[in-house]
Amino acid sequence: MSAAEQKKGTTPTTNPRIVIVDDEPSIRKTIEGVLHDEGYGTVAVGTAHELFNVLESESPLLVLLDIWLPGMDGIETLERLRQLNPSIPVVMMSGHATIATAMKATKLGAADFIEKPIDLELLLKSIRGALAGSVTSNLTQEQSSAGATKAPTNTDRIESLNKIALSKQALPGRSFNQRTLKNSALLYGQGLHTGKKSGLILEPLPAGSGIHFAEVSESEIVPAHVDFVDSTGFATTVKFGNSQAGTIEHLMSALHAYGICNLLIKCNGEVPVMDGSAIEFCNLFDNIGIEEQNEPWKEIAIDRTYKFGSGKEEITLEPAEEFSVHYTLIYPPPVGTQEYEYTLGSIESYKKEIASARTFGFVKDIGWLQKQGLALGGRFDNFVLFGEEGPINCALRFNNEPVRHKILDAIGDLYLLGRRLRGRVKARMTGHSDNVAILKQVRQRLAELA
Repeated sequence: MSAAEQKKGTTPTTNPRIVIVDDEPSIRKTIEGVLHDEGYGTVAVGTAHELFNVLESESPLLVLLDIWLPGMDGIETLERLRQLNPSIPVVMMSGHATIATAMKATKLGAADFIEKPIDLELLLKSIRGALAGSVTSNLTQEQSSAGATKAPTNTDRIESLNKIALSKQALPGRSFNQRTLKNSALLYGQGLHTGKKSGLILEPLPAGSGIHFAEVSESEIVPAHVDFVDSTGFATTVKFGNSQAGTIEHLMSALHAYGICNLLIKCNGEVPVMDGSAIEFCNLFDNIGIEEQNEPWKEIAIDRTYKFGSGKEEITLEPAEEFSVHYTLIYPPPVGTQEYEYTLGSIESYKKEIASARTFGFVKDIGWLQKQGLALGGRFDNFVLFGEEGPINCALRFNNEPVRHKILDAIGDLYLLGRRLRGRVKARMTGHSDNVAILKQVRQRLAELA
């Protein structure tokens, strides 16, 4: 700090301290070092729960609060903090937030919003301004004047979720225990189609809640259910009100394989594509652990043959003892004709045979897709790009990786009734729209039997 600033009486105190709330240890350490050099005392924590523990014993000088936190996210934390002690200035931080999230944070009382990677000089300027009570947000005047709604608390969310029951128990098959995750989890990534940086917060929910998506900056919750599917062009998107979640099929596929049926999923409008497959979601579930909820959950036993499409593009669903997908893919070389059948059994078999199969595309199509506003986040490490001679950006994980990925997608889309199906799927050159269409036929049958 300069001598001129010290003469003005702005020398920071060491008690009370600035609380840094960020789930990434490296960021906490970096900010702590900078603030210590400037003479500030600090305490660094990784969750909202730890922040509120600090607030029980002291009133900090200021809170630096990340948007993406496991458990209670930054917006919910900010709202609760304003209720507990509205006099504490809060500076929000995120590299994975939309402008709507930033607007909501400032409307809820945040003094400023800093984007990651953090410019440390800008951060210090923001802190000094917040402490002086005269900070001007980085948002433009036009953006700052927009309205924002009250952010829901976790309690509000769960009360809403419990009003949305799982699908009625028509066509019941075998009974399983309901499952959720043992703890909250957090992932960072990028949207395949929007190209935006995105975070993903997974929160356990009570038995009977179902799987639901939410955006950090919106209050509406979107059930992961076929009734809420909004679009199926190159990915599956669910939407309700102002909230939507796109490219959900890879995550839904992993949830299907693990039998997880109660979960709240927060994202920035699109689930991160990760490496283009479902394996990173599987690894996360393995690390966090699965909780058996000891409440019954019956599969849907397919009672007759359902069919959608004909000729080159066709999908059927018929009665069987297990859930399986037989898929035929027919493309010109170098992909060629590929045929594969997979029966959804153990988690280990899913991880070995299906989960690591990545999404794929063709060089000739990339320009057109991006003109349509799609594949904007496609990088050389999150999908397989085929040229005339074969993959040009990576080695295949399986010699028939494309058809395995089509099965991965189908497993995800066909979980959008909230329960597992017991039946055999036979598909040829189908995609998300076909998967959803056949599922709507089953949904109609359930309605008839209800």
